[in-house]
Amino acid sequence: MKVKSRETFKLIGRSIEIQGQGVNDEKYSKEKTEFFKELFNQGMMKELMPISTDKKGYAVIIPIESGIKYFAGVVSDDYNDGYESLEISSQSYVVLTTNDGVSRLLFDKLENEFFTNEDNASKYNGKEILEVLLNGNPLNAEVELWVPIKS
Repeated sequence: MKVKSRETFKLIGRSIEIQGQGVNDEKYSKEKTEFFKELFNQGMMKELMPISTDKKGYAVIIPIESGIKYFAGVVSDDYNDGYESLEISSQSYVVLTTNDGVSRLLFDKLENEFFTNEDNASKYNGKEILEVLLNGNPLNAEVELWVPIKS
């Protein structure tokens, strides 16, 4: 685990709301997977990747009262009709990395690793968590989980 800072940035993509408890509910995994399959079938990432500033795929876990809002997209200052825009404020993160597996399972593993450790979980600041697919291959993925932490 490393601590890194990141400046404010914008994403473009789509989101859904998923009912559950907190930011790390095991019930979220299936709905996250279904959402990504739907976006893949619609060609969203293929359409947005050319305007991505870093050529990585992002998902953002946004805490809401009834569970999470789950946003998928790319980093871009451009705007396309039919897509949502999301701004992530400048902050510090704990960054966890892993590879060699299906991206959803790797993200779930990293989230569980972080949030089941009481000391780690107490550092979480309650803001947006980033899931970053580094290599563009969800079936043999290289991923990072960025968990925002208290200053």
